[in-house]
Amino acid sequence: MNPIAVENPRALPQQAICSITTVDDVEDYLERCGQIANKIYLTAFELPYADRAAVLAELRLMGVAAGSLFPGIDGACEEMRLKNFRP
Repeated sequence: MNPIAVENPRALPQQAICSITTVDDVEDYLERCGQIANKIYLTAFELPYADRAAVLAELRLMGVAAGSLFPGIDGACEEMRLKNFRP
């Protein structure tokens, strides 16, 4: 579904896609489907906090940053905070 982003200013910058399901636990459903098909449909990655600066720099090179994902004062302030202050 591609609903109109009237009440959600973040939907367009984040290229949001919506879906509807009657499944209560989608993660469990995907896990079971993967077991049946002998495939992995969903993977979670945990990145070490020590790599935070490098990961954020790589994302920024791809155009993924607080300022682009969260339009408005919140995203602008977060972007400036990440660029000018150490966490």
